[in-house]
Amino acid sequence: MKDTNKIWILMGKKLSGSITSEEEIEMESLLSEDPELWYTYELLLAVISLDDVPPEFIREIESLFIKEVDHQKLQNLLLEELGPSPNDDNIENHRSRKKKYWLVASGSFFTALLLWLVFPFITSYYTVPQPQVVAMHEIIAPKGIKVQVTLADKTQILLNSGSKLIYPKNFSMESREVSLIGEAFFKVTHNAEHSFVVHTAEADIKDLGTTFNVKAYKGSVTTETTLIEGSVEVVLKNNPSQKILMRPREKFILYNQQAVVNNNSEKEQSSPIFEVHKIMPFSTTDDIVETAWVNDKLIFRSQQLGELTKEMERRYNVTIIVMDEVVRNYRVTGIFKNENIDEALKLLQVIAPFKFIRNNEKIIISR
Repeated sequence: MKDTNKIWILMGKKLSGSITSEEEIEMESLLSEDPELWYTYELLLAVISLDDVPPEFIREIESLFIKEVDHQKLQNLLLEELGPSPNDDNIENHRSRKKKYWLVASGSFFTALLLWLVFPFITSYYTVPQPQVVAMHEIIAPKGIKVQVTLADKTQILLNSGSKLIYPKNFSMESREVSLIGEAFFKVTHNAEHSFVVHTAEADIKDLGTTFNVKAYKGSVTTETTLIEGSVEVVLKNNPSQKILMRPREKFILYNQQAVVNNNSEKEQSSPIFEVHKIMPFSTTDDIVETAWVNDKLIFRSQQLGELTKEMERRYNVTIIVMDEVVRNYRVTGIFKNENIDEALKLLQVIAPFKFIRNNEKIIISR
């Protein structure tokens, strides 16, 4: 069961600018599982940007907050985040403590939100130095575009369209960790003393001197790692003791927790479900399906049309809506190279009976 209180805490941190990269990945993963909370988050962003907040916005947010949050648990979480004042005799600290407990005791939405918005000012009353915030680089590959990144250790990363890479600005050989939302191809510089780690929402991939591909798009039901050469160790976030050592030309597929719960609604499973198998080249070209995008190809093998359209959206920077469930479940096999979006859709029509209407960047597919 999702922890709604935790999601509100993370949203507050995001709005106040105090969220870490790992917390942001966790927040986006949790929000992707709950459309109503996505709506709430967008509403919060709108409220923050307004100088004069309409009363109906306030009422709407308060009603959502009252409906979704266990107030006592949230208060405990907020107090835990702030911690006790280190010096009760200090007048300024005493004021800070009184202000903190008065705010939390009120229990309203604006208490919770404003507590995070003024968090930097509250902590300024404390005499104990706060941990230094690590400045982060954030590289985004928009839809329709791939982005090449070379890190300070000479590791090369190719970001697929619709992806985000986050890493410290002081990235060095001693601390080689990045966070990924989306898909990227890694050629990692080997260092026997300092491994390279890729963090995703559901798993961490620890490189041991390797070329590999990671696919972990927000909202996807799977997290995938394809190893081309070298070796990697995959550690599951929800079960850190579960470590999978991969060999070259193997593919690891983790079925994310939300997908597992949805497919097993009668009995929620406590452990992630995953599989590892050998990668098979595409029969007619010998391309590796999982990494063909690196060479500007989109290869699909017995893939549901509904899943393929998501990749086409990122590749061609369009929005595709499949109106019919039968069409969405068509299984298709093929390869796109230099085709534009219209040509690609017409090729699909040869093997799957459907119609499409295009209005600029929006495409509607039906039977």
